Amino acid sequence: MKAVIMAGGEGSRLRPMTCTLPKPMVKLCGRPVSEYILDLLSKHGCTDAIFTLRYHGSQIENHFDSRRYKGINLDFSYEDEPLGTAGCVKKAAELGGFEDNFIVISGDAMCDFNLSAALSHHIKSGADATIITTQVDDPREYGCVISKNGFITGFSEKPSYTGAVSDYVNTGVYILSKKILGLIPPDKMWDFSKNVFPQMLKEGLKLASYEEKGYWCDIGDFTSYKRCQRDMLRGLVSCEFKRDIPQIDGAKIIAPCYIGNNVKIGAGTVINAGCVIGDNVTLGKNCKLWESVVSDGAFLADRTKCNGGIICENAVMEQGSAVYEDAVLGSGSILGRDSSLEPKVKIWDNKAIPKETMQREDLKYGNTPSASFDEKGVSGETNSDITPAFMTKLGSGGAAVFGDRVIVSCGSGNAASVLKACFCAGFSGAGGKVIDCGVTSLPALIHLSRVMNASGLVNIEVSSKSKITILNKAGLPLTRVQERKLEAALNRGDYRNAEWDGFGEIKAFKNASLLYSGALEAASEFSCRYKVSVNCGNPLITAAAAVPMQKISNPSGEPLTVNINRDGTKAELYVSEREKADYTKLVTIVGYDIMKKGFDVAVPLEFPSTVEEAAKLTGKTVKRFYRCSNDNSDKSARELAASQPFLFDGLMLALNALEVISASFVTLGKYLEGLPQLETENRFLRIHCPPQRILSKLADKSNGISEGIFLGEEGNRVLLRSSRQGDGLFLFAESYSQETAKALCDNVEMQVRTLLGK
Repeated sequence: MKAVIMAGGEGSRLRPMTCTLPKPMVKLCGRPVSEYILDLLSKHGCTDAIFTLRYHGSQIENHFDSRRYKGINLDFSYEDEPLGTAGCVKKAAELGGFEDNFIVISGDAMCDFNLSAALSHHIKSGADATIITTQVDDPREYGCVISKNGFITGFSEKPSYTGAVSDYVNTGVYILSKKILGLIPPDKMWDFSKNVFPQMLKEGLKLASYEEKGYWCDIGDFTSYKRCQRDMLRGLVSCEFKRDIPQIDGAKIIAPCYIGNNVKIGAGTVINAGCVIGDNVTLGKNCKLWESVVSDGAFLADRTKCNGGIICENAVMEQGSAVYEDAVLGSGSILGRDSSLEPKVKIWDNKAIPKETMQREDLKYGNTPSASFDEKGVSGETNSDITPAFMTKLGSGGAAVFGDRVIVSCGSGNAASVLKACFCAGFSGAGGKVIDCGVTSLPALIHLSRVMNASGLVNIEVSSKSKITILNKAGLPLTRVQERKLEAALNRGDYRNAEWDGFGEIKAFKNASLLYSGALEAASEFSCRYKVSVNCGNPLITAAAAVPMQKISNPSGEPLTVNINRDGTKAELYVSEREKADYTKLVTIVGYDIMKKGFDVAVPLEFPSTVEEAAKLTGKTVKRFYRCSNDNSDKSARELAASQPFLFDGLMLALNALEVISASFVTLGKYLEGLPQLETENRFLRIHCPPQRILSKLADKSNGISEGIFLGEEGNRVLLRSSRQGDGLFLFAESYSQETAKALCDNVEMQVRTLLGK
């Protein structure tokens, strides 16, 4: 016997448990459901089985990494794109070279069917395919099967009670002949119930029904998840799991129940019949559990109560907290002291419920609330993560960072305006003064921060996701001290509230865009040899560029496109594929010109050392500032960067670079030939451990440690630094050839992956 085990589903009705766990790895009485399926296949003489994988499939493959299980050879077939129930089976069967009469079985349903008898019936009936069916009381969530004389004549998919004419349902366990694979097109979404079986009936192929009396439970939701384990404890399922119950002094454990390994149970705790307790669980004193599931690594403090609830892996219930019927506390989440989850409430992973809270609604986004900084600022789903309430609290926290004044702008649309208004209200409520610039681009706001000498600026862009950019004056990133203050305000409520008569003024300022346009026009007092056009997805940037670019453009010149990113902070020049300059080349052009005029320049730490090469020709100094300065050691570099608008303004950078090139009376390509030539290769590697563990291992080979580490020397090096959230590493490689830069990146990536493997 050979088998295909379908294990690619997402298990959406079991979320949050399946947010990071594939459904076949969900544990029933201490073991993944997929192991019970393999036990069943082994019992009936299966020699080869292939898992069809998609959602978190690597976890299943890693669990069965020996590729053997109780005499069964295992293999794994991945779907790059969803192929449906039939499409994935065809791909797996062809991978395994399955010839005829093989079993198809779900990897996330519990059953103890007599597969040998079913296979024998299939062969004797001469069927092309056989569906194993079983009788159910409620057919509304299943595909009902209509049969006559052992052969199927029709289906009724998830009918109402009024539309159900059969109480036998499709269990998703099939026996197929090779002929059926020919009905399934390759690499195409194709289902058994929607496509294959109706086609068989239409073409008159033999589709048999084998009625099973054994146990079957589709673990489709939390009700069936708990019921299945109760049935296992009551001996209604033929399967193997740990059944011994430890004797704990002072605790009361009522059989039948399941208690995993290394479980600590405090005095006075009562575990009633029907409970399932996973490995490495800690139960404090005087806890009460009734028909509940507590997963591996969970911690239940003293006096906690779980009445028909589900506690996921590594979740924490603090003292006196309670979880009621069919409520779910997600993995890593914390239920605060004396708080409760009301019936059927679901808390997603890694959330925190404050103490003395009666949680009556699902909590899917945020940490009530919580925020962290990624490379682009504070961001999240609009009106889920980023809500009006969140923005008010963000504004209150902003006053702790920027003191008495901040300037604020937003993109177009009602949502952006409302979220901006909430931020302003929060900042005012903490006693700070707000300059509200309305709908204004980020570069215009950065320019205004220089003019007004504002300590900070906030720009809000909204679509289905919101992005809140929070910067220091002149567009410089926040320091780590500032980030920590903002995080403390959001996550711990650590911010001040002004007295009733101490609210700060919110003052409208409508001329930010006008001032910015004036600065751009002042920077466009030259003539360019090119016919210049601007390409940008932000209409505010496009509008600001219209006058200055028209002013410098030569209508009869060769076309040159200025490409600006949507934020408006970076630019590139494009004449042709052989004649173009990206952001780093443009900054080098402008920086080199500044140094030739006798001034130092500042650039970000990860900027290529082309600018140092240019500095050697001028005798001036290049200062580098950090993305998240921790100790103020880059203070002078940051102060210098604040006087260099081109670093944070794409239009200003393009104008400055075009002016330098125009003054040299050569083409863009010719000017670039005279610059130091360095090629770059940048990457981001997702990691599953704290980034400092990787960096500390490589630091011995580094020629400098600052924000991240440098491996190699200037002109032939890689900067390796962590992302702001600590979930990955950025690689910035440079060399005199693209091939070498890529090779440097490949080498460091290999070192990182080797360390991750350890």
